[in-house]
This record gives sequence, C-alpha cells and structure tokens, in this order.
Amino acid sequence: MVVLTKIDYKKFPCQGSPFQSSFWGAIKHASGWNAHAFSLEVEGWHSQVLVLVKKLFPLCSLAYIPFGPDVFNCPTLGISEFIKELSRELRRQLPKSVFAIRYDLPWDEVNDPNVMKLEGKRFRTAKESVQPDGTVRLDLQWGYEAVTYGYRDRAKRALRKSSQVVDVSLWNGDTNDFKRWYNVYLETARRDGFSARSSKYLKALLALDGKVAGDVKCKLILAWREGIIIGGCIILMGFSEAVYLFGASLRLDNITCSHVLQDFAISLACENGCKYYDFFGIPGPMGRGLHLKGLELFKLSFGGQPYYRTPTTDYVIRLVVWKIYSITENIRYRLNRQAWNQEGYLPSS
Repeated sequence: MVVLTKIDYKKFPCQGSPFQSSFWGAIKHASGWNAHAFSLEVEGWHSQVLVLVKKLFPLCSLAYIPFGPDVFNCPTLGISEFIKELSRELRRQLPKSVFAIRYDLPWDEVNDPNVMKLEGKRFRTAKESVQPDGTVRLDLQWGYEAVTYGYRDRAKRALRKSSQVVDVSLWNGDTNDFKRWYNVYLETARRDGFSARSSKYLKALLALDGKVAGDVKCKLILAWREGIIIGGCIILMGFSEAVYLFGASLRLDNITCSHVLQDFAISLACENGCKYYDFFGIPGPMGRGLHLKGLELFKLSFGGQPYYRTPTTDYVIRLVVWKIYSITENIRYRLNRQAWNQEGYLPSS
C-alpha cells in the first residue's frame, strides 16, 4: 500500500530529474499550475513526487506528473500496480475537480524500444506524448575530458571548424543580450516550425536560477561571432542530471554554433557534478515523435546512448470529461502537425 504525506513543494529537493523539483514547481505555478508535493512510503521504502494541477474547464482539472514517480526502485510493487495504488491515494488528496492524472514516467530502457505499457482498465495511452518518448543521454561520471574522447567524428569535425570562429559564454544578465538571443530564438521557431515560448516565460526560468531551495540551476549559454549573438541554449542542472531545454541558432554559410553550444553545456554539467547530460528529444518507439527525426543524428554524434520510456499515460477518473478533453487535445496536435508540414518543418539542431 502506498502511503502519501503532503509536503511543501517549495522545500521539495531535486533528487533526479530537474522536472521533479521545487524549481519546476515554482515555474509552473507562475504559469497557472498549482504545485503539490508528497512524500510516499511503500512498506519501508521512501520516495517523493511532484504533482502539477491545472484548471482546464469549470470544475475540471488535470493533474500532471513530469518524469516521476521513481517507479523503477520500488522493491515490493510492480510498476503498473504501483501507479494504480499511487493514483488512488492521489485521488483522495488532490482537488475533487481532477478528472485524470497524467504520467510522463522517467527514462526506462537504453537502446531498447520495447518499452513497458501500463496495464489497467483506467489507463489510457495518449496519442501524442507531452514529453519526448526518446532521448539521448550522455554519461558524465568520468569527467569532461573522458566524455570528449567519446565524441564521434561528425561532432569532432564540427567542433574543430566552428570553435575557431565562434565564441561561447554564459549569459551575464544583460537585458539587451537576452533580447538579441530571443530574436534569434523567434527566427529559429519560424524557420523550423515549432511554437516559441514567450520571453516572459524564459525570463522567469532564468530569474529563478539558484533561488528556489538552491536545488536546480538554469543557465543561458550564448554563441557569438564577431561580437554578434548567433545562437544560444537554455539548460537545467539538477543534483544528478542536466537537461537541454531550449535552443536556437542562425543558419550561416559553412558554420554552425550548435556543436560548440552543446560542448560548452556538457562541460558545464560536468563542472556542476551532474551524472548525465540529457539532449532531450529524439523519436520514440512505434513511430512516435517522428517530427524529432532530424535531431537524432546530431545528438548521437556526441557519443551518448538512446533511451526510451513509456508514452504519456493517463489514469482516468472521470471518463466522459477525459474523452472530451482528449478529443480537443488531439485536434490541436493535428492542426500543429499540419502547420509544420505546410511550412516545411525541419527540426533545429
């Protein structure tokens, strides 16, 4: 039996993914989600989970758990049974308006697309996952120098070429530099067909760097050429892993800043003691996430391994409301896909 005890999400320590942290709870709280944190116990085994709840319709709310809970270390319950038990307990403690609990479980199998599917009459697999079904993760345990030995020839050639003309540095808080980078980000979004986050949202991420319980850092890395910002990326760094979150770059003849930016981010993650660097997003099993296909070769060029996980799965509490919501959600995804196709969508590297 899963026993839940509510705790203050502002004191929720990051022990795994940065998306399971007080930092991420604060970010989502500022964008309309209510953050709830719980400690959980199963026959002497202890863990914790961050749950986000958002009102979607009158008296109808969706609960969402990003990259949690820690399903692979519970010693006494199978994964499906664990999630069922947890969902039943959460149902008692979350607002009555919650019609479903959505799970994006942690990364599961390395190099194995035969991922687990949650079994139970209340589980529904989403047609489109919120978080990527596949990623590339780089093991950092031996340090930066050892990691660079594992770079593949594609990355090494690009680094040799671009490092001669591209400078990379951490953003120092200058407002004008952020505006210049954000304009590059908007141009990348128009070119590659993805929905850009607002400058307010990205500024909020960076403003909370190291300020929420000190558990997660958020850094903007900038790429310069001849004094002009030509690219940049935002990464999250938690206790055990760093995650590449957003990126942008101008397309220039015979030069790319993407490899230099990633190399700098990897070195920064090593300096901060992270165990893994997550490139965050390649296609998943069974043809899911094919819009990320153009990113796979680039991300694998740094020598990491592909990881896969269970697709986004809902534990349904109120079936009729969930069906209405899932129909509208699928229409929105389909319209987005059509827009990408019309614009000649090419994933950015």
